[in-house]
This record gives sequence, C-alpha cells and structure tokens, in this order.
Amino acid sequence: MLTITHPELLGGLGNFPGGLFPIRIPGESALRLIIKCPKEWILAAKLNRGFRIYVAPLMANGRKSCGMVSAFFDDADEPLTLSTALFDDEFTAEIQELFASDKLSVHMFDEHNRELLGYSATNDEAALFKASMSAMAFAPFSVELARDIHDQLSEWFGLRTAKNDDEAYSICFGEPLFPDDMYIQDVRPDVNAYHGAKTPMHTMLEREDAGHFNELDIVHAMQRIFQNDDIYLNPIRHDDGKEFLDVLLITPNTVFLVQAKDSPNTEKVLLRSIGRKKSTVVGHLKKAVDQMRGSIGYARSCVPLKFRTGKSYHEIDLGDRDLVGLIVVKELFNSEYSVYSPPVLGLFNETAVPCFVLDYPELHSYTLHLADEAAFISALNQVFTVALEREEFPRLRFGLNPSG
Repeated sequence: MLTITHPELLGGLGNFPGGLFPIRIPGESALRLIIKCPKEWILAAKLNRGFRIYVAPLMANGRKSCGMVSAFFDDADEPLTLSTALFDDEFTAEIQELFASDKLSVHMFDEHNRELLGYSATNDEAALFKASMSAMAFAPFSVELARDIHDQLSEWFGLRTAKNDDEAYSICFGEPLFPDDMYIQDVRPDVNAYHGAKTPMHTMLEREDAGHFNELDIVHAMQRIFQNDDIYLNPIRHDDGKEFLDVLLITPNTVFLVQAKDSPNTEKVLLRSIGRKKSTVVGHLKKAVDQMRGSIGYARSCVPLKFRTGKSYHEIDLGDRDLVGLIVVKELFNSEYSVYSPPVLGLFNETAVPCFVLDYPELHSYTLHLADEAAFISALNQVFTVALEREEFPRLRFGLNPSG
C-alpha cells in the first residue's frame, strides 16, 4: 500500500479534491495512477475489474480543447464518472504518459485519503491512445476554460454514441497489489476526539451496515471545519432514551441538526437500475424530513438541551443559537431537484428552520473547500436564498472559480 510504503504522499493527496492523480515514486521510472473518488466508484471498478477512458475533442471558449471522462460502470447507460479537463501542462503530459503505457499501477483512495484498492492494470490499446492524443489540441490553463470543458464533458458524455463507446479505452485490472477487502482503522487521538466515539474511526469498501459507516464519514468530513468538541455522534434523548439525530454540531452561534440516509455499498445495491436508485432517494428523503421535524421539535422543547452520547451526559443551553437542518443522502440526481426541494422547503415553511438536502459527495466538497464555519454558513445562505427564489435547491460548484 502506498500509504504504508510512502506516507509522505498523503500531504499532497489531502489537498486534492478528487479525480485522477498521477505520481512518480522516487526510484521508479514509471508513473502510477491514484484515483480519488467516492466508495461507489471504487466498488464499481472492483466489480468490473477496471474502468474505461473516453477522450473527447471539444471546442471550449472558442478554442480547440480536450477533455477526458473516466467511467465506472454501475449502469450501462449512466455510469459513475470523473471528468478531467486537459491543458498544455505537466499534468496532461503525465496523463498521456500513463495511458500510453500498456502496463500501469492503479491505486484507489476514498475522499478521506484511505487506500481501499490497488491493482496492476493494462491498457491493450496504449499505442492507439498515444497516437490519438498526439492529434489533440491542448490550450493553456484558465479557470474559464476549465469550467467550459467540464460543462461540455458532461453534455458530451450524456450524448455519446455507440461509436464513442467502441472507441473508449479499457483499463483492465490484473493482480491486486494488496488484499482488496481491507478493513482500515484510524486510531489517531485527534480523529477520535469527537463526542460519542465508541470504536476508533474505521471504514471498509463493501458495507452492509450503511448507516454506521456513513455517520462516521460525515463526522470525518465535519472535522475539517469544526472542532471535535462541537461534534456529537448519535445523541440520545434524555427522556425516552431514543436517538434524535445522527450527528449534532453545536458551535457558539449555530446548532446543526444532521439526519443521514445511505444504502449498503454492495454489488446488489450498486447494480440497481437508475429508476430504482431515484425512487430510493425520494423514500430516504421523506423519512429524513419526518425525522428532522422531530429533531427540531426536541431541540426547541428541551431547554436546556439534554442528551447522552455513549456514557456521557450533556446539558447545553442553546441560548439564541440559530438552528440549521442538514439532510445528507447517498446521492442526488440533477434532473430530480424539482422532486427533492418541496418537502425540504415545506419543512422550513412549517418550522422556520432553514433545512438543506445534500448528497454525501456534495457535503465532502463543502467541507473540503470551505475554510471554517463562517464560510460554511455563507455557502448555505447563498444556496437557501436561491432555493427560496426559485423554489428549488441549486448545487454549488467548487474549485472552478477564482475564489474557489
């Protein structure tokens, strides 16, 4: 595992938001490929013994340009994807070098930089890839061009033809570089200092107990911008002994009420139809809205707020702190926000508590790109203002703007 043999790599990887990440290990001539992505992408790669690369010639901002889509097939028509804008720079030269080789090593990390899979891999059409890329046009980097390429890649891939599928390059996994059923435990004191920790922070790729692992991932993400002492996992009501939230955050100014819904990360669930996945999201969202209604009611009625985490008892006067509801689900589909938004905005109309629906990758982006609570609140306010105006939640995009 790279994280064991070369722990120094974690520094640069920690600031990388996700995607393809070529690296050259000192003493090695060949590049290796790191792919940083959510667990569903990683499981799809494992089940398919690889992934596919689509190269798209584009006209972006009036210039000939190029982009690449890495596709991880959980669904034949709408697979999970990573988009990569290519420019006249060192990164693109390394990408060309990687996939122009018929043999490469691939290491797959989740959003918290945990190495879950590693394989030796082959690209049987490496020579064709090299020839194809030599004919492409690469423009100098600019933020505006990057935004346009990413927008066009999404549209291009959605409208791809059978010919595009035939011309895609298959990166085929061979022998694993280490066991592909890893259970990873993080015993660092600072990672486990939040309230309610029962066992050290841990993860694994294939998950039957979706909720438990998802709640830990949310805590891990929140630790980027909140203090451990602000975070409470699985708080229990003092009156009836029932859990009233998945994650509670109490800062000097704000109380964040987090309800999370996830599905098992298994082959059976991953290979469900898109229609089934969409209906599952709606069902989870309805349950989460009902639970959030109860959580808001308890936070308001129990003064001071009394609850337990593990064996610890807490009694906190919330004072005039603002209440904010966060519903975090497995995935949201861009075409379905007109369905997701009414029940969440309806909860605001009912309770006067701003409530939001995010999928977990979106929460990851918020906590990765926003420096502190003030920036987090500012982003939420921006989203909520637009949601009230349009009666539909927007998605924020990070990393492709001057401030971003």
